[in-house]
Amino acid sequence: MRVSNCSVSFWQEAVDLLSDICGPAHVLTDTDILYSYGQDETLGLNFGFDILVKPGTAEEVAAIVKTCNELRIPITPRGGGSGVTGGALPIQGGVVVSLERLNKIIRIDEINGYVVAESGVITAELCEQVEQHGLYFPVQPSSKAYSFIGGNVAENAGSIHSCRYGTTAQYVLNLEVVLPTGAIIWTGANVPKNATGLNLTPLFVGSEGVLGIITKVVYRLIRRPEHEVTLLAGFETMEAACNAVLAIKQASISPAAVELIGQEALHLTAAYLNRTLPLVKEGIKAHLLIGLQEVTESALLHAMEKTGSVLEKYTTEPILAGTTALEKEQLWKLRFSIGAALSGKGKTYRDIDISIPLSLLYQYITKVEEIAASYHLAVACFGHALDGNLHTMIMLEQHMGPQAEAKAAEAVKNIYAYAIANGGVISGEHGIGMLQKEFMEVQFSEDHLALSRSIKRLLDPRDILNPGKIF
Repeated sequence: MRVSNCSVSFWQEAVDLLSDICGPAHVLTDTDILYSYGQDETLGLNFGFDILVKPGTAEEVAAIVKTCNELRIPITPRGGGSGVTGGALPIQGGVVVSLERLNKIIRIDEINGYVVAESGVITAELCEQVEQHGLYFPVQPSSKAYSFIGGNVAENAGSIHSCRYGTTAQYVLNLEVVLPTGAIIWTGANVPKNATGLNLTPLFVGSEGVLGIITKVVYRLIRRPEHEVTLLAGFETMEAACNAVLAIKQASISPAAVELIGQEALHLTAAYLNRTLPLVKEGIKAHLLIGLQEVTESALLHAMEKTGSVLEKYTTEPILAGTTALEKEQLWKLRFSIGAALSGKGKTYRDIDISIPLSLLYQYITKVEEIAASYHLAVACFGHALDGNLHTMIMLEQHMGPQAEAKAAEAVKNIYAYAIANGGVISGEHGIGMLQKEFMEVQFSEDHLALSRSIKRLLDPRDILNPGKIF
């Protein structure tokens, strides 16, 4: 369904109706303004569309959806635009609904341990606000400075802390959702224990905007661990680093983060930063960054000793520790600069965030590098090692010819096929969007996909909400 070829009078009617809902100042058609909303972080892609709407309340969102449903205009919900699988790209034109004005933190309940916030609240702002109350929201994606919490829920976002704390899904108590009809529902309740009827909340977590538009989020919160340290270890081989990860898992240590960085990512990012970085030197082929968080100082010291004793079995390099904010920032600097390093100077990357069984960590990395090399492509491996969710970035030119694009696509296809055949999944945290939906038929049976599509048709029979995504 694409309606961009409709008459000028059709679109003027749509603009008038939408302006009546949320005011002319929040209904935009200027192509220069629309351009930036036609893209996210996916491979430099940009799609034209017709109307940008910025509602200020859930009721306005509902009225917009109802109007677009009646006119059969596609709607693309948009958060902070931090996605890398094209989930926020308006691939069929129509209306983009930006949730940026739904940006209020409504309530922080210290006794019951939850926060109620509108979906356009920036992740970092929510985290900062709840920490002022002695509480903690641990799922903080690398994009937290500009991602919206509604988008995090829609994608079931993970983070470097997911190996200990889980993903976004584990913290969603309740959601306010606008359905494709324009109806507004709450999916659950603001209590930790609820066996009342069908549990609709998980249906919308990770649904990527194809079933409804999330307008409010209720997150469960935990107490903030007061003691934390970052450890950095360097390894002479990737195999030794992976073996250290497995040993940490088997040692009953519960780190808040275990991030693996491979040689290609180390060298490229060090060159991009152009500065002396800890343990970046000849002979070091991989890093492990380990974050430890504990409630008491004695528990932290115990975790440090236990982790250090494991690491020392796999490396002869000194293990660095960061305890102050500045020290920790210096140790994490390289890890959080990898994305920028891979996308500079006419370069881009195809982000593959496959999640695989932890026991296959080294085998998977080796296979990815083998597949990439067979197509004369470079790959940068890094990411969330302890939960098996690595980012294997196939490095590309921003402006590639058809042959180069076909070669990269074939390499990606082979990587997905290998991972799925060995018990892995297409995405650990970034979702499917438009970029990865072709591989859903490899991941799932036709019966599974048919059931998923029937749920979509039941809720959205006219296919107006984020059409062309996931299925």
